[in-house]
Amino acid sequence: MFGPLTFPQAQGQNTETKCFLCEDSFNLRLRLDIFVLHTFDVHQCVIDDVQNIKNLPQYVLYWRNRFKERPIEQIIPTVRNEGAQQHYFFLSTLLKEDKLLRHRLTLDYVLKVQEFERTDLNYKRSCLFCKYQHEGSRQEYLEHIFKEHNLHLGNHYNLVFIDELIEHVDSQLQALRCLFCKGVFPERAVLKEHMRKKMHKQISPEDVEYDKFYIINYLEVDKSWRVLQHETDNYALEVDYEENCDQEYSDWTEASGQITCLYCAHCETDMGAIFDHIKTQHNFDFARATKELDFYQKIKLINYTRRMIYRKTCPYCTEELGDSAKLQAHLAQEGHCKVPSDQVFDQAEYYFSTYENDTFLYLIDDIDD
Repeated sequence: MFGPLTFPQAQGQNTETKCFLCEDSFNLRLRLDIFVLHTFDVHQCVIDDVQNIKNLPQYVLYWRNRFKERPIEQIIPTVRNEGAQQHYFFLSTLLKEDKLLRHRLTLDYVLKVQEFERTDLNYKRSCLFCKYQHEGSRQEYLEHIFKEHNLHLGNHYNLVFIDELIEHVDSQLQALRCLFCKGVFPERAVLKEHMRKKMHKQISPEDVEYDKFYIINYLEVDKSWRVLQHETDNYALEVDYEENCDQEYSDWTEASGQITCLYCAHCETDMGAIFDHIKTQHNFDFARATKELDFYQKIKLINYTRRMIYRKTCPYCTEELGDSAKLQAHLAQEGHCKVPSDQVFDQAEYYFSTYENDTFLYLIDDIDD
C-alpha cells in the first residue's frame, strides 16, 4: 500500500482544534475544508499548501499562541486581491518562521514513522525476488533481500517510509525497469542479468525520486544530502594532511567488523567486549548511562562524542586540550567520560556520522541486550 503509515492512536481520532484567531473549533482530520473556508472568509487568511502540513493541529496551536503575543498584521505579510479590493494574510514558507515550523513538524513526523518501522515486529511481505514469506521486522526483510539477492536499499537507520519504498521498488521491477539506470527490458530474465552484470542492484544516488525515503534529507531546511555533501565540513581533516598517513587515522583505525571505543582508539569485534573496555578503562557504563535516552538521542550522543574526541576536546566540559594524551589524562582525572547535558548533544547536526561506517552506530539496537 502506498502512502505514509497511520499510527494506531490516530485511528478514529475525533479531537477538535481551536482556530488560531478565534474560539471556533474544527476537526482538522475530518473537515479540513471547513477550517480552510473559515480562515479565508472570516479572517481573510490563506494557509499555503495546508494539506501537506504535518501535525496540522500543532501548527495551528503554534500560530494561535503567537497571535496572542502580537497582532497578526505585525507578523504575517498580506497580499492584495485586486478584484475583491481585499487584503489577505498569507501564511506560507516565504515567512522564515513558518518555514522553520513546518520543517520541525515534518522532521518530528518522519522520526515517529521511522521509530514505528524500527520497532514494529508485525511486518508481512513476500520477497521481491523469491518465494520467501517474511513476518517480523522491516530490518530483517531488508537484510534478506540484501544477503540473499544483493539488493541494498540503504542502512535501516537512514530509511523511512519503508513500506512505500518496497512497493515502489516492486512496481519498477514488475514494469521490467532497472532501478539504477531506468532502462526497460523485454523480460525479467534479461532485466535480472542486466542488473547483475552492470552492478545495478541499487538505487542511483542521483535519482531524486527516492529522496523522501532517506532521513538525511529531512534533517535541515531545504538541504538534501547532495547539498550537505558539498558544504564545507568544519570538522574535516586539514588540507595539508597527507592522504592515508598515520596522522590522518591516528584516532580512527577501525577495520571491517571492528568496533572502536568512544574515547580512545581501542577496538574490539564484540559489542559486549567494547562495553567492558569502556567500563573498566574509562569508568563509564554506557548501557546504564543511556538507558533513559531514546534511539535517536543515542545516535546523536555517539556522533557528538566522536566529533569532540576527534577535535581533542572534552565531550563533557568542552575544554579544548589540543592533544590526544592530554585529553585522555583530562578525561581520567576529571571523570568526564559520562553523558553531558542533552542541550549539548541533542542537536540535529549530530544525526550525521562523524566517521563513515561507524560500527558502534549499527549496533545501537543491541545496547539494551
